Amino acid sequence: MTQYLSKFLTWSQKKEIPLTNLARPFRETAAFGKGIWRYWRSGRPEPESNCIVQKLFALTDGRSNDFLFHILESKRRERSLELGWNTVSLVSDAGVSDPTIDAVVQTLKEDGVVVLPRKLKAETVQNLYQMALACELNMTTWDSPRQSVTGAEIELSRVEHGSSHGIDLEKPRASVYAVPRRTLLKNPSLQSLLCDSYLLAIATRYLGVFPVVTKPDMWWDTAIWPEGLRPRPFHTDSGCLRWFKVGVNLTDTTLDTPHFVYVKGSHNPNRATRPLTRRLMSRMCLSDAEVMQVCGDRVVHLTAPAGSITLADTRGLHKGELGRVGHRLVLYLGMEGSAFNSIDHPIPVTNVVGELERAIRARPFGYQFFQRAA
Repeated sequence: MTQYLSKFLTWSQKKEIPLTNLARPFRETAAFGKGIWRYWRSGRPEPESNCIVQKLFALTDGRSNDFLFHILESKRRERSLELGWNTVSLVSDAGVSDPTIDAVVQTLKEDGVVVLPRKLKAETVQNLYQMALACELNMTTWDSPRQSVTGAEIELSRVEHGSSHGIDLEKPRASVYAVPRRTLLKNPSLQSLLCDSYLLAIATRYLGVFPVVTKPDMWWDTAIWPEGLRPRPFHTDSGCLRWFKVGVNLTDTTLDTPHFVYVKGSHNPNRATRPLTRRLMSRMCLSDAEVMQVCGDRVVHLTAPAGSITLADTRGLHKGELGRVGHRLVLYLGMEGSAFNSIDHPIPVTNVVGELERAIRARPFGYQFFQRAA
């Protein structure tokens, strides 16, 4: 690990970064070292380590994440799934005994992405859809970018940002309508998904540890976007060493509507995508042209009907493609293998009932980012 930190500092010098600007990397490196020891001892996250983790990821093609994960999470290896509470899955009646789990985990390991065909129960889809249709929503509309999508970070400015009571799908006024997290977390269906036994079984077998559950968000994507933002740039997420995202399609998605795009196999260190990963040392995004030139044959556009679930290791290259027509309602939550460099804060949850309440009590480390509010 020391050699990687040395390379990072050498890279900074080659870029002729002023010494005054190197103070922050040195502080972050110190926090990184202290954070490793503290997390090993007590499991307390070290948010200031996140920048170092990202740089090392780009420099080592992801190997540093795997190295840190093996060290920091070795004390809590879990070969079998013992939930500690009785649960009923919204995704599969068989729950942890579902015979498809092994095949899903294997595909996720090989490709980094897998679509579960129409898995979520219809009544759950309808419940979440109706809530997002009529509740108070946070809406955002973006202006045209100040520069073209060339792979550099795109600077956007908001044209409109406010709230809306529900959404008119025939005449939307904004690019994005987001369900406030406080509203989302009150929904019993969402609470059940956070502790769904089928999803937790996949996560535990894929990650090798019981997951740290986090980041539930749900929003509408519409077709109201500046033309200069198409196509969207590729990127990788900065999660906690190892993780995958659970994306629930609550409307049908097609190639014309907003949908998810992924570079298969890019979640694992490999020679094919290494040139792209290294470029993330100095910027956060990659253009369509860059990705298509290096690994165009691995790019997949994932479209699926309402109720289907996409599992994606977003350490791999991916993007949310904008639609030219129609709309999309999607729900995302995170299944993370570590909390070491997490920058999230605990989320207050009111009206915690049933399975989620038992899950938080049985697995406090896995649900450390959910606090029961009075």
